[in-house]
Amino acid sequence: MARTNLEALRAKCKLICDTCYVDDDVLIDVLYDSGIEATGNAVPNDVEIVKAAIVVVKGWVESNRSEGGINVSINREAVEKNILFWCQRFGLDASEYLTDSMTVVQDGSNLY
Repeated sequence: MARTNLEALRAKCKLICDTCYVDDDVLIDVLYDSGIEATGNAVPNDVEIVKAAIVVVKGWVESNRSEGGINVSINREAVEKNILFWCQRFGLDASEYLTDSMTVVQDGSNLY
């Protein structure tokens, strides 16, 4: 089943942060800024989609929402761990995305 870049970005955002439900216009804008056609066919394991998803999730500022008595909060530590996971999986430098909150040590052998 073919999917669009917009669908792929939405899915990656939810993989990183399961409460991240962003409007299409926001996702389309992030794709546009990344030079990716929203209606184009998605490519499996596209690192550019992962980068765009990290940008969306990092900008996800909702801290509490109530829908029918159910409260949803964002667990920042868990989101950061997921970003680190996806960066490692796709060979990205996590420090580019986590500099404000986390230091990533690539080789700590000279610390002792």
